[in-house]
Amino acid sequence: MIIKASHARERTVETSQPDQPRPPLWRRLLWPAVQLGSAFKLTGTHLLHHVIGASLIAALMLALEGFHVLEWLDAAMLRASAAQEQLLDRGKDPGAAYRPGIIEIDQPAFEQVFDEREPLERSRLEQLIASAAARGSKVLAIDLDLAPAVYEQHKAGERPLDGVLDRLAADGRQLVLILPEQSDRNANLPWIRARCAAGIHFASPRIRERMGAVTRIELKSPVLAAVAFELAHGADEQEQKQPMPAALSEQKEVVALASRVCQLARRTDSEKVLARWAFEPVIRGDAKAAAEQNAVTAPFHPAAVAPQFLNPTRTRVKLIDGQAGVDAVAPRKDVVYIGSTYDVRDRYTTAEGEQAGLHLHAAAHTSLGIGTADVNKYAVFVADIVIGVLLGCLFGGLWTLYGRAELAIDRRMEDHDVSRLHRMGTLAEFYGIRLMLALVWASPFAIGALAIYLSRGLLEQGWWVNPGPLIAGMFLHAMSLRDEAHHPHEEVPGLSVWAQLRRTHPGIVLVQAPLAVLLLIIAVI
Repeated sequence: MIIKASHARERTVETSQPDQPRPPLWRRLLWPAVQLGSAFKLTGTHLLHHVIGASLIAALMLALEGFHVLEWLDAAMLRASAAQEQLLDRGKDPGAAYRPGIIEIDQPAFEQVFDEREPLERSRLEQLIASAAARGSKVLAIDLDLAPAVYEQHKAGERPLDGVLDRLAADGRQLVLILPEQSDRNANLPWIRARCAAGIHFASPRIRERMGAVTRIELKSPVLAAVAFELAHGADEQEQKQPMPAALSEQKEVVALASRVCQLARRTDSEKVLARWAFEPVIRGDAKAAAEQNAVTAPFHPAAVAPQFLNPTRTRVKLIDGQAGVDAVAPRKDVVYIGSTYDVRDRYTTAEGEQAGLHLHAAAHTSLGIGTADVNKYAVFVADIVIGVLLGCLFGGLWTLYGRAELAIDRRMEDHDVSRLHRMGTLAEFYGIRLMLALVWASPFAIGALAIYLSRGLLEQGWWVNPGPLIAGMFLHAMSLRDEAHHPHEEVPGLSVWAQLRRTHPGIVLVQAPLAVLLLIIAVI
């Protein structure tokens, strides 16, 4: 009886112990997130694993971008976006205030007006330029080689075409000519200097093509669009629309882009050197330490080259009363680009499909007015890490769920009960696991397509983020986590997170983490 009484007292004491204290409100509110994080491995060594992996990939991409190795991804991503419909409603042209007119010599005009002869008949060009100037345009950007042809170089006296150009410049018209092709024994240099003396400007006709696509425009090089934009709107407005990056702002020379080529023409006796200098950015010194290619260029705004906005500004050259000119009903613009589009070799791939070089010069003029910029690469670096961690946790969780489900059904099949294979529930589970595997592999493709789609939308807002590195890193991360499906690493109680990671994934600690730090140092330096 005494023993029974003592047991009763013990039970009484046990039941009378106070209840456990209730967890604080913030812990109760975070409980669902903690459970979700535990399921998708957002804690402990798994989180550190994903942070190091994402940092390594982001640092690698940042270093490669510094060496311009990833330029092909810009072209690839823009070509991919060119195949999809526009993300935004294009009912209103964001560059309407800066959209120039285009007077083009297309294939029918080349056949009917110029009789399919090259170089183009100079008398017809005189008529065309005079007709364009008579429409009240203030700036004429002429994307045609107007230098004396071989048969004209030995003629005495002034060329009529040169007289037309010089008179227009004397009357206050701003004329921009492209540098002619290199001639034998630099025969075109005296002609270039004579036109400069008459007040005519020159520009480089080059278009920067990266890996088969035009993705960027020149900001600080005296190319046709930059010079024409400066003459039309002034250097101050150009600097406001496309400001020089902070690293280069103090290196910019006082020399304006419009007069740059003429100044260079007086300093050299080589047309080849002049053409090379004319495509270089106008900054003090070589600026090798600060002037990456992206620092003196900007993303090409897709709305600037969109056909629905570009095509209404185009006017075809025609024969009017036996002379080359344009229709009276054609749009009148303060800035007009004149050139040819009949040569199929002068075609470029853009975010809006294939376009002629003349159209790209005019579109670059518009893009300068709209204004675009790159997202800061270090902000992208941090975003890459955050997105990489989230995607790594997602893929790690999906692979783990798939591995657990597959191991579970394998264990049930070990009893050699063949009849179980024909049960509806077992079959549904078997095919469900295969469907889960398909979803695991399909998710990177879906996320990649979404990244391209969203990057296109950001570019239409004036910001360009190349989704290529994110997509490449995502696939690498997804494949590296595949082992988690069948060989999950269990944590040992009592070990720190770093020690746990060193035990389960020594390669991450000994190789990936130091390599990520090294690549980040290289990218910064």
